Amino acid sequence: MIMKNLLLTALTFILSLHFLIKVHAQSTFTPNCDPTGNWILFANYDGGNLNIVVDQNIPNLKIGICTYEPVNVTFSGPFVNTVTEVLYAGFNSAQNNNNCGFPINTSSFTGINPAILTVNVVPPVTIISPPNPNYFNLTNGNNTGIVCLASCNVNANQGGCNTVDQVLAYFQSQFGGVLRGLNVQYNCWDSGTPFTISSQAGNCCGACVPDNVTINQTVCNDQFPYQWNGLTLNGPGSQNVTLTNSSGCDSLVTLNLSISPNTVGTDVQSACESFTWIDGITYTSSTNASQYTIVGGNANGCDSTVNLNLTINQETTSVLNIESCGDYIFENGQTYSESTTFTYTIPNSTGCDSVITVNLTILPEPIAAFTSSPELLEFGLTEIQLIDQSLGQIDTWEWEFTTGNETVQTSNLQNPFFNLSNNTTGSLNFQLTVSNNEGCSDVITSVLTILEDGTLFIPNTFSPDGDAFNNTFQAIGKNISPERFELCIYNRWGENIFTSQDPSIGWDGSVANNGSAPIGVYTYKITYRFVTQSKPELVTGHLHLIR
Repeated sequence: MIMKNLLLTALTFILSLHFLIKVHAQSTFTPNCDPTGNWILFANYDGGNLNIVVDQNIPNLKIGICTYEPVNVTFSGPFVNTVTEVLYAGFNSAQNNNNCGFPINTSSFTGINPAILTVNVVPPVTIISPPNPNYFNLTNGNNTGIVCLASCNVNANQGGCNTVDQVLAYFQSQFGGVLRGLNVQYNCWDSGTPFTISSQAGNCCGACVPDNVTINQTVCNDQFPYQWNGLTLNGPGSQNVTLTNSSGCDSLVTLNLSISPNTVGTDVQSACESFTWIDGITYTSSTNASQYTIVGGNANGCDSTVNLNLTINQETTSVLNIESCGDYIFENGQTYSESTTFTYTIPNSTGCDSVITVNLTILPEPIAAFTSSPELLEFGLTEIQLIDQSLGQIDTWEWEFTTGNETVQTSNLQNPFFNLSNNTTGSLNFQLTVSNNEGCSDVITSVLTILEDGTLFIPNTFSPDGDAFNNTFQAIGKNISPERFELCIYNRWGENIFTSQDPSIGWDGSVANNGSAPIGVYTYKITYRFVTQSKPELVTGHLHLIR
């Protein structure tokens, strides 16, 4: 009480100063608690350890606290996150008069979001408590600021604290809404006594209004027996109990307790070679015997048990032996010109890597080529010799000569002779297939056209190597009309790389802006007309470019 008397003297002096600046309205305030309200006030003189349990889901719930000495406030409960505002108003200082025995100088608050907390030290009062006749008599309330609340009796000596109407008026002005409950005492709060929100409804300065509270609670099936407000519950269901709230009033509480079962599920996984699961173990073989419990892992906070169904697939390897006559284009898009060994990887039937080793052998490829003697066939010619000019190792020759009337002659000689019927005319097709003992072959075709007064010869090979022979590819003959002539050359991708409309100008083996064309097979298309003809002819075939 020594500290209280000192406070009384100090506040009397402050009050005398305050009287000079502001006049307060008289109060006829009567505390009125509505069990359906949305804010609750906890107040005392000594502070202490205040344990507030938010066990009800109240929309826009606000909590006020008023003490003279510091208070340690701990918030807990299933609905603590529904609190939207916490406001402390009081003196908030130990002042060497800490009756609750803990060494702090200012109040502390745990269990809530700091963003919703406001601490106002000695905020101003707005009313004077009756029957206070003047501003210097502090019997019925401290009129200089909100410092503490120790009694619900507005007419009693407050010992330096405010009266209940002064404190409620202040918090009402800050919170708005409706007062739900008021908890007032003088002594220290004890952390061993929890103050549930449900027990405060309607409690207003000792006027007991029976609480009728229904609590819906869901617990996990492994939490039984379940302890609640001193009761031991062994299973789900509804129970009605009468409890005594912190103000000594009855609280009729109906608890509806239900079970949220632990969740059991199966995690189906497949992997290549190995798999690391949520248990931290790396598995290298298939299994369905592993199990892991996630504590509080389901939607209701209960445990989740997961069974692992794991299939481990393996990578595969294989060897592929390939023989190719000449260049080989593999399925990876790369062209190989020499024998080699390489590997490539594709997915196997299980989605894992399939590593394939390819042993590629490039076999020598012959290149078929021939000319005729004579090169230009005159009308009336009865015999022609075909002269082999093929390159590479040649072991067999297969010739086929087709005349204009579809008569076919064949030969296996290297340089055979073929007979022509008297006065043969039209297009003559000569085809040569050459092969070696390793199974590689090549084929080439030439077309010779004979008219009574016109001839056309299309070679099948040329070598633009700069010597004096066979450096251009062109159609040669007699009486070819220059007006309806066109020679087109195409590469293996069907791209036109050369065009000439003059029979005397042939292809020199170069490509515009790209230099010399590579060795290989090209396609030609020749449109021509002899001077004695009225309609043009079209001839297509293949030619070999060699160097």
